[in-house]
Amino acid sequence: MQNKTSVINTALMRTGAKGVNVSFQDTPAAQTANAAYQRCLDLCLSLYPWPFALRLVRLAPNADPPAFGYRRAFRLPADCLRVVDVCRPPSPDQPFPDGLEPVSYEIAGQDILTDADAVGLSYVSNDNAQSFPDAFADALAWRLAFEISAYLEQGGSAKTWYELFEQALDRARVEVDAQQSPEPAAWRSRILSERMVD
Repeated sequence: MQNKTSVINTALMRTGAKGVNVSFQDTPAAQTANAAYQRCLDLCLSLYPWPFALRLVRLAPNADPPAFGYRRAFRLPADCLRVVDVCRPPSPDQPFPDGLEPVSYEIAGQDILTDADAVGLSYVSNDNAQSFPDAFADALAWRLAFEISAYLEQGGSAKTWYELFEQALDRARVEVDAQQSPEPAAWRSRILSERMVD
């Protein structure tokens, strides 16, 4: 698992700048990378429902209902970067239902507006303390290298870094998809396959 410092170090190495031991070290390259880091992290997290950043919560209704349109409003968590799903949460007497019932809703500002009495939220969190899988960290480091390349003396080909970012992002998504719903093993007995009739 990777963290902010390792991602910044990787991005600086890719742009030809000197690495840092901590992300807030006082070099111009490190300051530039640190300034661009949160923006790059938020962008990369918002592009896909990454399992390591996924959070599930029950929301409490706001004290004041919306002015019109819906009966209730629920405040989004402060670390919510992307809403993945909104549903009616299971009742305490049936905590493991067969399926969760989706609810009709709209997002207005920092609130979810709905007619539902209770709301369960699945969302992508941009919690700064979280660590990242290697494939995601690789994509994030390429994005950071792309963002800071114009501000560093080393310069380099920003277009190449952007293409490498897109390739790394695709690899990270494929890796997540493979872990989330792995393909069944394609192993068959040779003896059984010889006996099968089409």
